[in-house]
Amino acid sequence: MSDVARAAGVSAATVSRALRGEPGVSEATRRNVTEVAKRMRYAIARDASSLAGGRRYAIAVLASDVGRGEVLAGAEGALRQAGYDVLLYVLGDAAARAGFFEEMPLGRRVDGVLLLSVTPDEGEAQALAGLGVPVVSVADGDLTEALRLAAAHLIGLGHHDIALVLPEGVDETYDEVLTAQGLAVRPEWTVWCSPTVIGGEQVVDVLLDAERLPTAVISSSGEAALGVFLRLRRDGREVPADVSIVSLEGKELTRAVGLTAVEGAEREHGERAVEDLLARVRAGRSDAVVRPLPQHLVVRDSTGAVG
Repeated sequence: MSDVARAAGVSAATVSRALRGEPGVSEATRRNVTEVAKRMRYAIARDASSLAGGRRYAIAVLASDVGRGEVLAGAEGALRQAGYDVLLYVLGDAAARAGFFEEMPLGRRVDGVLLLSVTPDEGEAQALAGLGVPVVSVADGDLTEALRLAAAHLIGLGHHDIALVLPEGVDETYDEVLTAQGLAVRPEWTVWCSPTVIGGEQVVDVLLDAERLPTAVISSSGEAALGVFLRLRRDGREVPADVSIVSLEGKELTRAVGLTAVEGAEREHGERAVEDLLARVRAGRSDAVVRPLPQHLVVRDSTGAVG
């Protein structure tokens, strides 16, 4: 510890407080000490620090699925760097979710909880509050706002015939977003499908049965957007010369084929969520807060002006 203190230009006591996440150390000093300790391969004895400070140096991460990989990667990296273990629970279906909250396996094992695309109901929120630790939620981006961004982009390119592809179980009130942008929405251009590549391919079959094709397609699912893209290309149609495509999800697969997409700075947002959570841990808080995922449009090769 003394070597780290000399290299960082601080006292050994400051090194101890910084690496244990205790109050009384500025964020700039904490980052400096952490970087120096990492460079010098110094690791504090976590068991001793846990006994001394009452911390477990573990954070529970609850995710609805692993689709938000970049948010998870950013959060996990930030937690590892801060010296925290990650307990990951994937609540991918109703049974897994119900089982988790009935069992509540966290007990006194964690210092905080990070929720990724998991919105707890009243009973679940009470169960989490009963842990007596802070809870930070990273919420999915707002679908309505994402749709507005996509529609404004396409209208700016001269598109007025726009199809909307929605996940199964979502009603057509999202048509109102397009109508508010001044578009005449055609019922046959609002299509529901599974959020899969095959689902997107089937969407094109439905659109081809209509009187004419739209000049653009907005898909709420990245996988379905890719399916639309692949099916159109197989049918001999050019993207974006014949049909432009916008995905309301930014994923690796949409980037790989150059699809215009509404994205968030997901990795950075995961890191910021961890900073927020650990600050609450250090302050001894046990409250809950929601951090909405910011969104912006990334224009790639799948959108262009109406020919």
